[in-house]
Amino acid sequence: EIASALRSSAARYDNPEEAIDIARSLRRAELARIACADILGMMDVEEVCAALSTIWVAVLDAGLEVVQRNKLMQEGLTVADAPARISVIGMGRLGGMEIGYGSDADVMFVCEPTEHAADKESALQWSTEVIETLQRLLKKPSTDPSLEIDVDLRPEGKKGAVVRSLASYQKYYEEWAEPWELQALLRATPLAGDMELGEKFIEIINPLRYPEKVSRQTIQQIQRMKIRVEKERMPRG
Repeated sequence: EIASALRSSAARYDNPEEAIDIARSLRRAELARIACADILGMMDVEEVCAALSTIWVAVLDAGLEVVQRNKLMQEGLTVADAPARISVIGMGRLGGMEIGYGSDADVMFVCEPTEHAADKESALQWSTEVIETLQRLLKKPSTDPSLEIDVDLRPEGKKGAVVRSLASYQKYYEEWAEPWELQALLRATPLAGDMELGEKFIEIINPLRYPEKVSRQTIQQIQRMKIRVEKERMPRG
């Protein structure tokens, strides 16, 4: 219901800035409603986290839709003529539907060219421009809190491409991924955009995040990673 309300409200505006401003305002109202229920004991912790995550997903879905539509209008194209499909993959707490009130959104973006794309490179460039616009509008200063999209869990981290194709993700994870990167995929879930594309991404990573056999070397690396997290990230006591 929240996602539907956000999309329908955003769809009334051709200007993506106005549309996302409306989405952010609706999110603020939902946050107030959830916080009241939380304080009054009407929701437990899991329900609160799931509700907060749902709002984030709704904003991402509505925002992506309106930015894509506006870009196509500027190029004289219809939705059916889009050169690429884009899916939003939830990672970390968002992927597990367990974010808190102040959490940002850990995500990765997948794209695939359609039959209307001139080539793969142009489809990737188009998708990247869409996502960069979405990021800019969500964190734009306004009366509502800015929303940060965190893409640091993507292949190659901050140095990597913000948007990749399915084939690019598959090649990276099969040939170069570190154990911690495969561990980070455990909560990867398609949340917004083209859900069919998102499911194809999951089909690619499932054999990698749930392998039939795990080497002793990988187990040792995971154990060292766990020790480091407990030592460096958890407060003493």
